[in-house]
Amino acid sequence: MKCWHSDRSNNPQHHGFGRFFHAAGRCGNRWRPTSSGNTAFDEYRNEALRRLEEDQREFAEFLNRLRRARDQAEFDQFMAEKDRRRANLGEQPEKN
Repeated sequence: MKCWHSDRSNNPQHHGFGRFFHAAGRCGNRWRPTSSGNTAFDEYRNEALRRLEEDQREFAEFLNRLRRARDQAEFDQFMAEKDRRRANLGEQPEKN
């Protein structure tokens, strides 16, 4: 999750969902011990953050698989085109 630092009151960190994460004491991958004063909410917040981190990790893995598949498809296409060109040229032996 991203963390924004600013003393300006119009910072998104101070409003809505950003406030939730700011109150959670979460910035990057470092925990800062903070408490809302309500243990039930703190437990809920910690579980929600854990789920979001897991979703973020799974999404990053998904993107990596997509990139790998795209790279493999591009490479396979390159090799197929190379083989077609060689077949069309009759692949003359090299002269040494």
